[in-house]
Amino acid sequence: MIQDLTDVLVCGGGLAGHCAALTAAEGGAEVLFVEKMESHGGSSLQAGGGFAFAGTDLQAARGIADGAEQLKRDLIEAGGGKSDPALVEAYVANQLETYEWLRSNGVEFSLGMSSTPGAVSRVHGTRQGAAVTALHQRVAREKRIRFAARAATKRLMTKGGTVIGALLDIGGVPTEVETRRAVVLATGGFSRSPRLLETYAPGLSAAFRLGGTGNQGDGLLMASRVGAGQTDMGYIAATFGVAASRFPELGQGPDEDAVLLFAIYRGAIMVNRDGVRFADESANYKSLSGLCASQPDGIAFQIFDAKVMAQSAPSSSINDFEGAFKKGLILQAPDLDQLGQMIGIPRAKLRQAIIRYNRDLLEGGFDREFGRRAPAYGSGAPLSGIDTPPFYAFPCANAVTATYCGLTVNSRMEVLDVFGEQIPGLLAAGEILGGFHGRSYLSGSALAKAAISGRIAGLSAAGQPLSERCCCAQSLPDPAI
Repeated sequence: MIQDLTDVLVCGGGLAGHCAALTAAEGGAEVLFVEKMESHGGSSLQAGGGFAFAGTDLQAARGIADGAEQLKRDLIEAGGGKSDPALVEAYVANQLETYEWLRSNGVEFSLGMSSTPGAVSRVHGTRQGAAVTALHQRVAREKRIRFAARAATKRLMTKGGTVIGALLDIGGVPTEVETRRAVVLATGGFSRSPRLLETYAPGLSAAFRLGGTGNQGDGLLMASRVGAGQTDMGYIAATFGVAASRFPELGQGPDEDAVLLFAIYRGAIMVNRDGVRFADESANYKSLSGLCASQPDGIAFQIFDAKVMAQSAPSSSINDFEGAFKKGLILQAPDLDQLGQMIGIPRAKLRQAIIRYNRDLLEGGFDREFGRRAPAYGSGAPLSGIDTPPFYAFPCANAVTATYCGLTVNSRMEVLDVFGEQIPGLLAAGEILGGFHGRSYLSGSALAKAAISGRIAGLSAAGQPLSERCCCAQSLPDPAI
């Protein structure tokens, strides 16, 4: 058994972990930063790349009036009034500083249209995975940080109710790491854990499972073992629009492409396996997930034409239609009957659905069947018919992309126990947190929360030395998870 000592141990190599490690190091702490997979990134490499910030220079340059109070209102509304006010306040109070901090560390942003219908344009986009990649380059240059991949945290070590380190497996070698200040759990959610999903969200057992492949709920389990509280577990929801990459097979393959596309928010319609529209496509994708689940086989097709394909944006993964087409995830046909045949829709049904949709737009300017008036609710853009060949179909389904629930924390990202009392020496950041999102989430707030909570946790860890402890009086747990 190897023994190690550091000021701060950060577990989990996604965006939250990188922000925590760098901020703790900036505060003068010596940091051991570990990731259990072969390389860093986790879900942050798969995420669409949008950050919800308000009052930025990019917004001002486009004449967009936005600020902390409006952002706060939107976060609370998106969460159905169930978000922890203290965590929302912490997000809002630190978001502009975090935006500037990310830019100072090499993250480049552009301002795009929010993928949340009706939201102000505050989603600051990056290329997929670009933020965590830029921060990892910064980590490599920081002398106070030691980074190790293939380093799985197995159990937290405690003494007298205080977390004093962790037991790790680093490259197959059992290692005890004692911390002078704190352990930061940034290990992500549990979207890849069949057992935990069956426990907390059995209704989503048939959904595709995406997110980082290491998102097995390790941190949640370890923290639970030392008494950590949990919150928002009942609000786990699927996301509509994830590629069924093995279509016409409906199951999820072991190498399933984690591709989420929103052609519907650029003018596409969606139909079920019978060629029938079943919703106003401008609705929020979380709402659409429930409707999709009730369709035959739980699958839908986003149908669009050349005009929508022309709006493809390679810098935004959710709008990279050409990239998805090149991967074989989008099907193409010269006419609607052939497209319908390719996706197994009964003869002429797809054409009939689109003829009705186009006629409504031509005669009344809106969709009479479901009341749709714009590509995305509140966007102000006019709807256009699906009438310009070639035509495209994107077979998609629901997926649990992230869990957005978990440990109970306060505004300093200190983990609280089941009685609401602080567990000394234990902090958390990123997707493992509960309490912030509530019932749902505002687009762009997941990545921004990871960055903001990571920085807060890093500051708390660096500025909060614990009482003197000796490594000889540890309560070491069983090393197996």
